[in-house]
Amino acid sequence: MNDKNANLQTPAPSRKRGLVPGTVTPNLYSAAKRRRMSLADEDDREFETFGGELGHAGKVDVSDRFISARKERAMPLQTTPRTQRIAKFFGLADDRVLKFTDPNTEKSGNNSYLNRHRFNFYQLLKKPHQIPPTSAEAHLGTRKQFILALDGPGIPTDLFAYPISWSMRNSIAVACGLDVYYQDLTTRKISHLFKLPQRNRGRLISIEWSPQKPNIIAAGTMNGEMQLWDADSTTRLGLWQEEGDADIGGLSWTGDLLAVGMGDGAISLHDTRTPSRIGRIEAHRDKVHGLRWRHDGNYLASSDQAGVVQVWDARASKALTSTNRWGSKMKHHAPIKALAWCPWKPELLATGTMYPDGKIRIWNINNTVGAAPPMHIIPLNTSITSLLWSPHCKELLSTHGMSWLPRGGPSESCPSLVGGDAGPSTSRRRNNRERPVAVKSHLTNSLTVHSYPSLRRVVSVAAHTGPVGHSCLSPDGTMVFTICPVEEAMKMWRVWGIPEKAERRESVFDKCTIR
Repeated sequence: MNDKNANLQTPAPSRKRGLVPGTVTPNLYSAAKRRRMSLADEDDREFETFGGELGHAGKVDVSDRFISARKERAMPLQTTPRTQRIAKFFGLADDRVLKFTDPNTEKSGNNSYLNRHRFNFYQLLKKPHQIPPTSAEAHLGTRKQFILALDGPGIPTDLFAYPISWSMRNSIAVACGLDVYYQDLTTRKISHLFKLPQRNRGRLISIEWSPQKPNIIAAGTMNGEMQLWDADSTTRLGLWQEEGDADIGGLSWTGDLLAVGMGDGAISLHDTRTPSRIGRIEAHRDKVHGLRWRHDGNYLASSDQAGVVQVWDARASKALTSTNRWGSKMKHHAPIKALAWCPWKPELLATGTMYPDGKIRIWNINNTVGAAPPMHIIPLNTSITSLLWSPHCKELLSTHGMSWLPRGGPSESCPSLVGGDAGPSTSRRRNNRERPVAVKSHLTNSLTVHSYPSLRRVVSVAAHTGPVGHSCLSPDGTMVFTICPVEEAMKMWRVWGIPEKAERRESVFDKCTIR
């Protein structure tokens, strides 16, 4: 029994080795499985050979449960390997679905060679740059010469003066000392309008034709006297004396209303139909240099010696900056004379500063005036004496005086000319170090045209040998007159062109009318 029990005892279990994925050997597979794998390897080698002809390299199939793997060879059934190779060689076939590569990188030498041929072919088809017939590039850019030159002895030497004005009847008027002359440019007839009496302590400094009544001209003197004259009858229509004998600054018309900038910072409003003043605006603390009514007469822009620009709302009888919660103004960093409203976009106002700022700024008055920065800034480092928008194209003209090279770093503000808590000697040394250096550049004493909104400089012409004091636009919007106190001369330039009138297309309603 013991022997029987000994025979019935089960052997001790041996320790079985577990299967580790990295330790699997081909011996664990059956012969049939090895045979199937060999057949699959042969198929893969044949498919890789076929793919090599097409220019594809074998890739691991990576897919997601939500995003399917991209097909490695996406081609129509009728496409043969030969046609596929030809199409890829000429760049006519390329799989771009889920292809996260930079298309600008060169893939091979053949593609770069073909890209150069494509670029040369596109250059042949590219149209040349066409200059618009209204642009200054087509007129002032081709002929950088003035058309007419006139003498003006006794022109005011002050660059903040307005000694020249162009009427809607094509008459140019100029203030020469105590006299006002005007010339009809159509007939070239020169006439003497009036002369101030010798008792006057001041000389003429500002004149301005009325746009609605081109026979009426306003003239202001350095001692605060204003006169209105009728050029047709050579008679004086009005005379008044401003308070405090403050000198006259800018003048601007809208209908029968005349705005007069004063040396004490006030703006006087006069109506040609009434003998006395109708209003006074206390908007500035320094002398008012620039005044411009907008073309619709709703807003009046004014600028002063301290670099402050105010926009007066005539309908609400208040300045736009008074409603600004920040209490700020359109502050600049130099005296401002040049102001211009855009005729084809009325909300744009261009301002130009003198020394030592020398920048053109373009503002949008629909934004919060004072709090919002200007839309565009054109740094020129040159004094800007006047600005004119073209009524026919999107271009802005500026006239200039002296130029300088700033010594300080690039900053929005101009160098401070007054020391803080430092002593006099320290302040003097700092001022001498930061003060801009006068230089002669291509913008000095020039007439320059800028495009909008690219702000590209279209053309720049050296207009005079001295600073350009002022400029005015012709009635048709194509000519510009500039005046130079140093030369005591005026020059007329052809700057822009008149747009061609488009022919009206015949409508079907012109043929079929109801009787």
